[in-house]
Amino acid sequence: MELLHTEQTKSGRKRMIRMFSGLFIGLLIVSTLLSNTLIALTQPKVIVVETSRGQLIHTFQGSGVLKWMTEVALTNNAGWKVKRVDVKEGEVVKKGQKLVLYDSTEAEQQIMDEQASLQKLKLSIEELQSSYIEAVQSGDEMSIRSAKRVIETSKIDLGVQQRKIQKLQDHLTNNRELVAPFDGIVTQVNATAGLISSNGGADVRISNGSLGFELLAPAVIADLLEIGETLDVQVNGNHVKQVEGQIAVIQDTNSIDKGNGTTLNSPMKNILVKVQDESLKGGDRVQMELTKSTSDDAILISNKAIHEDGSGKYIFKIEERSGPLGNTYYIRRTSIIVTDSNEHVSAVTQGIFEGEQVIVESSDPLQDGDKVRMH
Repeated sequence: MELLHTEQTKSGRKRMIRMFSGLFIGLLIVSTLLSNTLIALTQPKVIVVETSRGQLIHTFQGSGVLKWMTEVALTNNAGWKVKRVDVKEGEVVKKGQKLVLYDSTEAEQQIMDEQASLQKLKLSIEELQSSYIEAVQSGDEMSIRSAKRVIETSKIDLGVQQRKIQKLQDHLTNNRELVAPFDGIVTQVNATAGLISSNGGADVRISNGSLGFELLAPAVIADLLEIGETLDVQVNGNHVKQVEGQIAVIQDTNSIDKGNGTTLNSPMKNILVKVQDESLKGGDRVQMELTKSTSDDAILISNKAIHEDGSGKYIFKIEERSGPLGNTYYIRRTSIIVTDSNEHVSAVTQGIFEGEQVIVESSDPLQDGDKVRMH
């Protein structure tokens, strides 16, 4: 009986030990889980995106005001009275066509007077030549030399008078009328018949018939464009319409884009777009969108994931590790080379592969090797 009691006591003790051992192990597991959970809650929370492969697309929207590509102000510097105006605003003219005729009576009269003086000089020289002949016949050396000097002086005066008349004739030819220097459109007429032309002012303005506008675009986009390339232009106003534009000029400028992101302080270029449409007029406001993609595929990364310091550009990649209690995530700082960027993504050629996870947002500042939790 005593032996049975002893066996029961030993069995009860074993059950108690097993029970306490199980409780202890369970408590350890719960404590570990709770500890890991608490630790995880203190880890930085991050948002990640996967890298992709593709072409980097540049998009830019610009606007401007239509103006004449070439406009010439035609003036009459002589200040003569306008005799007749032969054109009106909006009229299409041909090269060499007469636009305005001026009263040149006074200039013509002056030329006639100077021509009369020239004729008198010629008659005077004929008389001097007769006197020279008489002096030669008489053999008087002094008279010969004197007559010769007078003739040479008169010839000099004759040349001066001829040049004066030629200058007056050129002045008359150049100012008697205004003519169109090229085929174009009359954009403004200030000349009025019977009134004196404003000295230095434009009596007529004429354009070459082509409208255009200028806009500043990022150099990364402008460098992808070509002279002569066509694109769609939207004209705003009472009647919105879309017309075809053609790139006429791409030139460097000192302007800098003060935007945000990786394109900060990116250089700009000036683009002149030519538009031909008879329904358009100067002053119309236009806008256009430039969309260009790079020719080569590249690894694309969100600009939000890219950081920069004195050593260059870098990103934080996610490194996943398996453990007995589940997967854990660590970050690795990785240097990259950015070859091109738009306002959203950048093309990268080093340090990253397609499909890798990179951090774009974090609840706390990050350092290489930090353990993080995924959002």
